[in-house]
Amino acid sequence: MQTIYLECGSLRLVPFSSSDVDLVKDLHADPYGNRCTEYSTNCTVVDAAELVRSAQRTQDDLGFAKWKAVSDGDLFQGWAGFTPVSETSEISLNYCLRNDLMENDPALPRRLCRALADWFFENTYFSHLIAVVRTDNRAMREVVLESGFHHRESKVIEGMQADVFQLLSPSMQSYLMSA
Repeated sequence: MQTIYLECGSLRLVPFSSSDVDLVKDLHADPYGNRCTEYSTNCTVVDAAELVRSAQRTQDDLGFAKWKAVSDGDLFQGWAGFTPVSETSEISLNYCLRNDLMENDPALPRRLCRALADWFFENTYFSHLIAVVRTDNRAMREVVLESGFHHRESKVIEGMQADVFQLLSPSMQSYLMSA
């Protein structure tokens, strides 16, 4: 039985396996998919293999990671989860779903973003979560803002110009409100 880390409607987030490299490569073979990551050109098999390996390594090290998003029948729909950001020593929420999935359910990214943030604060000790968003990805910017994140700064992250948004944990929000 496969571990399910999060369910959001019919979408389930499960661990990546080494056989998922081609699925990731195909997802990032179009310009939309590349807006979700640091790739400025089409994702190669090497890039896709590194994304999968990195997710598996992060899962082993931290207990959370980028996970494979699947729908009924285990159909690959993209990925979603968390990535350590070396430049800031923080954890970033991120996702990349198939464009047709989001066209069929425009509210899915908002539900997924909120569910991921809730999962993160219920299952970790971190005081906040960030979302690193490419400056040209307006759709994701809207999603993170509507999910309660606030713009913190603009900077270059992993070679891309990005905006960094931040969401405080519920306990940190309570602490600041009582101060």
